Amino acid sequence: MVYVITGGPGFGKTTLLKELEGRGFKVCPEEARELIDGILDFPKDFEQKIAGLRLRFLLSINPEKIAFADRGLPDQIAYSWYKSKQPSSFIEDLVSSNKYAPIVFVTPPWENIYRKDEIRKENFDEACQIHNYIIQAYLKYGYQPVDLPFTSPTERAEFILNFLGI
Repeated sequence: MVYVITGGPGFGKTTLLKELEGRGFKVCPEEARELIDGILDFPKDFEQKIAGLRLRFLLSINPEKIAFADRGLPDQIAYSWYKSKQPSSFIEDLVSSNKYAPIVFVTPPWENIYRKDEIRKENFDEACQIHNYIIQAYLKYGYQPVDLPFTSPTERAEFILNFLGI
């Protein structure tokens, strides 16, 4: 079963995923960030490439095992909304037909740790707007968001594992 860790950009997802990976869990990195790194223009099939990578990871995990993903398919719906675009039917169909664990762990907006970088161009307010769209997208598709505490990555990982009874 794949549990998604999501939230606006720069709120601690990647660091938390590295902590969980260090504890032996299989994790899926943020594919969009990996794909964006080093490119100047977005490829026309960017949406399909990201969705394909996310779907490949989701389908690769034995439902009896626990894994974590840095974002999930519903995040793509949220980013379309943020850009004032109608999500493609391709993404809507994938989100509807491919499900993650019903609980989604959310890194809430945390200005003290937020940093812009060469890929993350949004300011903190824009990151919060994206965050709100992300929550809306997961709720629309029937997921239960659980906010993570404002603590260290180690304590956040402990929170998740305790929540799941692991």
